[in-house]
Amino acid sequence: MTSSPTLTVVAQTAPSNESLFTAFREERTSKVRWLFVLLVPLLGLLAAWGSMHGQEHAVRIVTAHGFKMVQPGMSQADVVARLGNPIGKTTRADGAECVQYGVFSVTEPSTNVYVLCYVDGVLQDVTTRRYSLWTVDPSTGEFMPAGVPMEEEPAKKPAPVPTP
Repeated sequence: MTSSPTLTVVAQTAPSNESLFTAFREERTSKVRWLFVLLVPLLGLLAAWGSMHGQEHAVRIVTAHGFKMVQPGMSQADVVARLGNPIGKTTRADGAECVQYGVFSVTEPSTNVYVLCYVDGVLQDVTTRRYSLWTVDPSTGEFMPAGVPMEEEPAKKPAPVPTP
């Protein structure tokens, strides 16, 4: 005689209300979470304000390595330590020694040059000069802003090769 497998029936329990639709259940948020959500951005704003406070006369200068900050009263050695070597040097009529900082690019249509003037080795004032950069087509004399490709001459068709 062959035995047939025995089937057993297991009773299913009804789902409890606690595990059903848990995604839609309202949960009370803790006060600590709200305090954290509000406190973190507030601390960020406070830190940003604190970093700029007391630097009313500071000037942000764009360098190849990012933004650097200088302010009147800094020594020339401190400025060179932050910005590196200048790209040019001149002397004003009043005897102030002025140096220029800037980053030039052939792909940008304009650039800023920062002029820092020192009296007795102490930074007195900073000015910004904006220059437009242009390219000139040597064959036509046409001016184009830097970064805009000049139209190339159409390729000349090669002369037909005679067939024998």
